[in-house]
Amino acid sequence: METNHYELWTRCRTFVAEVCADRDASHGLAHMEKVTENALLLLHMQHGTAVNLTVLIPRVILVAMLHDVADHKYDSTNVLQQRVRQFVGEEATALLSSSSSTTTTTTTTSTSVMTAEEVQQYTLTAIEAISFSKEKSRGRRWFEDLLPAEWLIVRDVVSDADKLEAIGADGLRRCLLYTKHAMLEKERQMAKEDSMLLKQEQEEKEKCCLQNVKTHFEEKLALLSTEYIVTTAGKFLATPKHMEMVKELQEWELHGLPSLT
Repeated sequence: METNHYELWTRCRTFVAEVCADRDASHGLAHMEKVTENALLLLHMQHGTAVNLTVLIPRVILVAMLHDVADHKYDSTNVLQQRVRQFVGEEATALLSSSSSTTTTTTTTSTSVMTAEEVQQYTLTAIEAISFSKEKSRGRRWFEDLLPAEWLIVRDVVSDADKLEAIGADGLRRCLLYTKHAMLEKERQMAKEDSMLLKQEQEEKEKCCLQNVKTHFEEKLALLSTEYIVTTAGKFLATPKHMEMVKELQEWELHGLPSLT
């Protein structure tokens, strides 16, 4: 990676830390950082020297670091979406300069002449295309006609990196963390939070929480490694993570939910 790549990552980190400051870790800065790290790993594993890394690395960083900022669960008013659009617009010129200052050495991907507006739109489309729910509702690969080949590479490595974070033992705990956080917020809104819960009430909450995680596993997590992760490198990394989830769920059913503290 080059100096400008680290500088871009730092700017993204500052932006995400500010915008997502009140979130739990499942959809906050730590998650975005991990997805970025894994996406860069997948880029090298899957494509290596067959692509112009100097051009693709900053695109991967930008898309990966911003992919969950305007998640629908946190942005019912589209305020965050507008902030992401503005931030991407400010970074588009820098990405364009990075693209124009290098020359592609293979035919695997081409760096065409683009405007800052096109770079902005491709970045936003790639971010939108990472969403599991949108791909499920709009159809598989709905975005293919909207992104050039080199941007499809960006989308696929970031999407696979995001889905790798969603599976495995760590992925299940991330799901559990979000579920518990959501349940707590709901209790607060209904003004029913009680610091002295009876044991029976606590057990019911645990059962409800476990059932929510199992439902999420069946409807999404179990499908990621077999149907939604698309790169060979991603599938290789996903296989043991899928088995981890199956084993971890069995442990939770037998021995109860783990502590997240």
